[in-house]
Amino acid sequence: MSLLDTPFLEKIYFENIRPNLYKRFATHYQYGVRKGRSLAEHLDSVCQFILTVTSVAELAEEIRKVILAAAIIHDVNKLDKEKRNVKTLARDKAFLEEQLKLAGVIDFINNDEDWELVRKLSERHSGHNISDGMMFFPEDENIKCYTAMLIAADLFDLGISETERFKKVQNELTIAFKRPCNLLRIKVTENRGYITALLLSACEEVLKKHNLVHLAFFPDGILFEGGTLPSKDLTKKIAFVWQQKIDQVFSGNIEQLITPGTSGIKVDRKAIEQDLEESLECVQALLEKKKAKFQLKYFWDLKFYYVPIKFWNIFIKINCLFAVLLLRVSLQKDIMKYSYKAGINAVNKAKKLVLDLLNNAEEFAISEGLKAVYNSYRAAGIKTQKVWEIIGNIVGLSAEQIKALEPFDPLYGRCLFAAKTVNESGGMNIVISALRDSFDKRLENNLSNSTSEVSDEIILEVSKVLNLPSEISWQENNELENYINADSKQRCSLGATYGKVEKLKKPKMPLDTKVQMFSNRFPGGDDDEPVKRGNLIAALAYELIAVGSKLPTSKKHQPLYLHFSLPQGAAPELLRIWRDFLKRTAAVNGDGGTVTVDELKLYKDNILEFQANKAVGIALPKRPNFIYSVVTIPVIWGDVNYSVALLKSLRLALELSLSLERGFPFAVTGNLEINPESNYFGRVEGIPSSLQPLLGNGSYKRIGHLSVEERKKQVTAEEIRDRLRCIGNLAISVASLEKKDDCLYDLARAVKRPFDLYFVLYRWILREQDDPNWEYYWNKIKEPLTTLLNSLMPEQNELLTKYLKEAAQVAVEGKLWGSSFKRTAQVEPFSEFITAIRSRKSHMPWDVIFAALVQDYHTRLDRIREHGVGATKYGKVKQYYDVLRKLFAEVYLDRPEKILADKKTLEAAYLFFLQDVRQQAKSNSETESEEITTVN
Repeated sequence: MSLLDTPFLEKIYFENIRPNLYKRFATHYQYGVRKGRSLAEHLDSVCQFILTVTSVAELAEEIRKVILAAAIIHDVNKLDKEKRNVKTLARDKAFLEEQLKLAGVIDFINNDEDWELVRKLSERHSGHNISDGMMFFPEDENIKCYTAMLIAADLFDLGISETERFKKVQNELTIAFKRPCNLLRIKVTENRGYITALLLSACEEVLKKHNLVHLAFFPDGILFEGGTLPSKDLTKKIAFVWQQKIDQVFSGNIEQLITPGTSGIKVDRKAIEQDLEESLECVQALLEKKKAKFQLKYFWDLKFYYVPIKFWNIFIKINCLFAVLLLRVSLQKDIMKYSYKAGINAVNKAKKLVLDLLNNAEEFAISEGLKAVYNSYRAAGIKTQKVWEIIGNIVGLSAEQIKALEPFDPLYGRCLFAAKTVNESGGMNIVISALRDSFDKRLENNLSNSTSEVSDEIILEVSKVLNLPSEISWQENNELENYINADSKQRCSLGATYGKVEKLKKPKMPLDTKVQMFSNRFPGGDDDEPVKRGNLIAALAYELIAVGSKLPTSKKHQPLYLHFSLPQGAAPELLRIWRDFLKRTAAVNGDGGTVTVDELKLYKDNILEFQANKAVGIALPKRPNFIYSVVTIPVIWGDVNYSVALLKSLRLALELSLSLERGFPFAVTGNLEINPESNYFGRVEGIPSSLQPLLGNGSYKRIGHLSVEERKKQVTAEEIRDRLRCIGNLAISVASLEKKDDCLYDLARAVKRPFDLYFVLYRWILREQDDPNWEYYWNKIKEPLTTLLNSLMPEQNELLTKYLKEAAQVAVEGKLWGSSFKRTAQVEPFSEFITAIRSRKSHMPWDVIFAALVQDYHTRLDRIREHGVGATKYGKVKQYYDVLRKLFAEVYLDRPEKILADKKTLEAAYLFFLQDVRQQAKSNSETESEEITTVN
């Protein structure tokens, strides 16, 4: 990660020292109160806490370096192979010097005073008293403060209850800062992506005004420190700042909140609240576009209204047929449709009052503008009849004209017939005036419904999500009661049923987001069609993702969400570095769209390299304030099934999370909401049953979190990453780039019976080439396949593999194969073995079958070889089938149906083992030849 703007000491730490810590100690398990945290994570937590605390205390840079060096090696007893005690090791300068060199901080120590300070801090970090003769001599008072900082940093990561731990840290920081110290831990009960990031950002902004300092991050919140804690309820203040931040997001996305459609231009309330004038400009721009595309060609006489009613349907059908054949605009069909619905008398009456049909582009734009005005007034809660009275007063329609328009459809028909009159009375300017008036009424309506500067829903959500002391009580038990007692139209498909409920509109949701649809059909009640509804905050969370992510142009695919958390106890500086990394990654796409991973480099060399892509990819956030303790990243993989998308998403998450520079906990889900509290390093939700043998239960810890015994029982994050690396490498080795996803899916499913991987690979090689070079392919797949099988079945199928390899060894020694190097000839003796088992008569003993098999295949070799085969060859054939006899007896228990079920897999595995033995024999032959040449 780039650290260009990072302070000097932080830059050195995060760029050089921290990756080295994880490289050396990521697998170092700790016991006792440190159980569940690797030594690398503990040292990293201590160092980051020291960097933050020494910065808050405003210490000189040279002193900060020495304290950081002491922090890196403070657990000297865990670094010593001989397990000597802390007191002895702290006074062993040679040992300390060696550890400081390994840590890369030896340059921080410049003189004897620095060495002495490192010794004292290392010796006293656990809270022990001074134990040497220096206790009788005066000492720099600041050393006590430095020691308290290191003790606080060490306690900060202690495995005890949070209340007790923070109390201890608070006491030490009181000594370190030479003033009262209080800690305030802010937690969130759930994380909903960008909206939660804005909430925590608002919380930090408010608390900073109360002289609180940001100390550390947690996946579920933040930790603050201050001399005094606020005594007032800050819920409303935080809610106000939160709402401002949300509004600022939408203020830069007004165009996305104004959507054109067949039912007219619709303006979202948020657009008006942000900037009324810009909203009007956006509507005008859309009307100009409609005006430019207008085209009206009549293919009938305008007196078509006088067609007798009994011929009306026929007339419409004929003209609609012509409209389709001649590609006429749909406007003509609308004119006919709504004229017919109103009736001939209504049309004639309107024409007499100068309410005639539009016939040019300007009038068409005015008609669309009137639709937008009507929609806006209705959104303000005004009834239909009242709406047209208001519109008529503004645009200059008389009472008779308004009454004459009543038979027509309020939205479609009236606008078509009123457009000409409006154009003559004032044109587009008067329509915009009506639209402005409707916007004003909507704002007044929202203001009258609100009792404070911030909506009640926002205030309630703050009290519900944050653990701040609040005057507003939130009763979670009431959620079920609210749902039961709610009006059928107020039940939520998304979020809890309380407060204001809105319809969930597709353009406001990220791509093809799946949301449950509730039906309002109840006996004796409403019979509306099923709709998707959500409470204000839940809907807003999805809208923020849609507005704030650099989403791709593809609208067909459901996204998966990658949730990356900052590590527990992370320093504020790590957030800035993380934001910078994501910003630079997004900049790969200069057009501001999604980025994708170069899968060829990822699968072949395990290298993460990002590329621009318009259609699919990783939708990184547009704003840095969307990235806080957790960042949510939608990922769209295109035309692949859910399983492949999950495999790719998990691989990406693991590669990012387990890199030496990051080490971030993660979650891969199909939902925006996650529970931020977790005891696991990685979580995956929604694993299909076909992928569970490969991916386990979906909850992973790192190697350093588990003891040696626990590692045998649990699958770690590193192991899952290695498995995915192997199947990715195998897929790219045997399949073309176009088919790699299909191959990846086949390999992932084959893991249910790991030995089937041989046949899957064998089948894919034959699919790509008619006459493949088996030796070439075996060289490519041998290493990843062996690694994958060792991970999946370290002890299973061991006997089967042993006998197949022995048979291949005997075959190479005795040259037991057919008359060519084709695939069928190479596995010929093994195929004969399977054939003999399949054709065996029930009355014949197995010993007879195998004796006949030896004789028959020896005769076969004698026939196909140019020179006859003798007793030596017979001995090899007998040895070969003796091995297979053991395989049949010990692995398959002499049950032919079982071995015949595995026929294809066994032949594929035997072919690969044969290539392996051949290569070993060739290598040994070349080595012996070189040795003879050297001797001569």
